Amino acid sequence: MSYPLSVNISVEAPIENQIQEIQYDGTEIYQRPLSLSENLSKCAQKIDFAKSSNEPEVVVKKEEPDKKQEEDPKDPQFQSSLWPWDSVRSKLRDAFTEVCVLSDVLAIAKEKRYMVLDPVPQEPVETKPIVQVYARKKALANAANILLSGADRLRNTHSEQRNNRNTSDFHIELLRLRQNWRLKKVSNSIIGDLSYRTAGSKFMHSGMFEVTKAEEDPNGSNSPPGSPAASNALPNPKNSALRVNVPSELQGVAYIKVITQKDQEDLCTATVNLLGHGSNITQQAGIWQKTLEFAQNVLFCKELFNQLAKEAVQLQASIPHVVVGNQIRATLLPGIQLMISLCHTTSLDAPSTEPINDHDHVLEHSLHQLLREVHYRNTHHPFPHPASGPLGPSKKRMLAGPTAADRYELLEMTKSQTLLEQIIAQAQHIFMRKRTQYVLDTLARD
Repeated sequence: MSYPLSVNISVEAPIENQIQEIQYDGTEIYQRPLSLSENLSKCAQKIDFAKSSNEPEVVVKKEEPDKKQEEDPKDPQFQSSLWPWDSVRSKLRDAFTEVCVLSDVLAIAKEKRYMVLDPVPQEPVETKPIVQVYARKKALANAANILLSGADRLRNTHSEQRNNRNTSDFHIELLRLRQNWRLKKVSNSIIGDLSYRTAGSKFMHSGMFEVTKAEEDPNGSNSPPGSPAASNALPNPKNSALRVNVPSELQGVAYIKVITQKDQEDLCTATVNLLGHGSNITQQAGIWQKTLEFAQNVLFCKELFNQLAKEAVQLQASIPHVVVGNQIRATLLPGIQLMISLCHTTSLDAPSTEPINDHDHVLEHSLHQLLREVHYRNTHHPFPHPASGPLGPSKKRMLAGPTAADRYELLEMTKSQTLLEQIIAQAQHIFMRKRTQYVLDTLARD
């Protein structure tokens, strides 16, 4: 009896969990069903990547006991996979290694020179002589350009350093300015003071000036240098790093001119100014030093003339003094007049164009000292004096009580000469001395 070929039949597993344990009371404990990921990992472990799908399944029953015998002894070096996909990873790694080996074998089979132990010389590249000459010329030109650019940079740096050496730094000049003049910072500006308040002056003019940083002149480097004489006379203002802004009423040059006239004939002439003092300081400091000296001289002359004009109006003389504009006329002797004029010009060369004859340095020095004495008396009072008041009694008046001074002595203590009276007295003395000298010379000649 012949039987047909067997047919594989797929049988579904019952939807029941396996029994893990049966207790004594008959209670069954089932195993927890596998999750989807665990089921996928279990199925992945069963995949044999080394087996082809076209190969027929060969069942060898004789080898099963041998396999069981081989699996029974436990290899101490064998370690079970801790990761479900470990077998898949190892098989993929083996497949990748085989592919790499196959690629290397194909590369060696394609390139025969990999199989040769001795080095194989490559074919020399044909180069033309003209190409080599052109390449050398190009390399030399590049090197020359680099050297020329470096030389230009060094030359420019040297010229800049030389120019910077001539141009003073702003902060250095500001330090020099602060050593000679009073400065203070108001907001973002630097304000200076030209007045004589600290010396005791009570002149109404503030004498303020402003210090600013000089702006760079783009045409300064292209301008030709001046003559040596001019450069030695005055410093170049372009080299100064700061600028001094003086009020317009203090700009220029001012001086006090004193003339003694007899019948429109000059007997004595004197000028009062502060110019010419401190030339060494001017050369060391800069152009701003001379500008401030001129401005302070204008302020000094204005204060002196203002004081003289005020006294000329207040004095009660037999022949009244006349103040007209910037000129004061006072009578010394009958027919002899003393004229004091304030000359203020904005040109620096104006005083030098008018030659002055018979310059009297004694009268000039006296005018300086008289105003300085007024400043000194305004700040130095004999003690004790009231702390809240600017004035105080003199030392002689304080001793008037203990010494039992009479009324005449007290009146003499209160008397004081003004600047104009002292100048008139000195001018009379000079005139009388000249007249006496003339008489003595005439008698000696006769």
